[in-house]
Amino acid sequence: MIRQLAIWFWRAWPVLVMALIGCAHIFAIAQFPSETAFVNKLTGTFLQIFGGLIVLHSVDTNLGLFQKHSLATAVVAWVRECPIFVRNVTISVSGVAACAALGSATVSVTRAAATIEERVAEVERRLDELRSEVVAQNKAIHIRIEEVKSELSSTISSNQAAINKLSEQVEKATVGGFKQQAFGVMLVIYGATTNVFA
Repeated sequence: MIRQLAIWFWRAWPVLVMALIGCAHIFAIAQFPSETAFVNKLTGTFLQIFGGLIVLHSVDTNLGLFQKHSLATAVVAWVRECPIFVRNVTISVSGVAACAALGSATVSVTRAAATIEERVAEVERRLDELRSEVVAQNKAIHIRIEEVKSELSSTISSNQAAINKLSEQVEKATVGGFKQQAFGVMLVIYGATTNVFA
């Protein structure tokens, strides 16, 4: 019961920390009553800087979720791209080309038939060849259909996994860092307010 209550209170950590900061600020003013303006300016400046850094850290975390790099690496890359620091770049290009064609062909030879019986026998033989060819093509088509179905199924499952991962990243970016960003904004507001009343 006490553990659940502690977890429940901890979910509101930004408000609790702000309350502690407010108490510390009031305590500092009580300790230095003649330096109230200085305490307010110092507290305001510190909280604005700290709040801005918290929001910046949260944005950096969200940036890393999608682009796989942080603000620090983006700044370093930007500095390296400065035209003052020109570097020679050597580019080598090579290529390979290939061409292939696949297909199947069927050749049948007919015999010259002199009598009607030979002609009927030849027609029956050709009919049997056509039947076996149709059965072979039917098997090949069914095999290819099963291959395509298998490829499509694996592609669908990999796409679904990618969509699930992206959905988790979007949820983490939009909801996960909200408390941290709200806390940073509250610090900035508190700091600006104390600077105004300094």
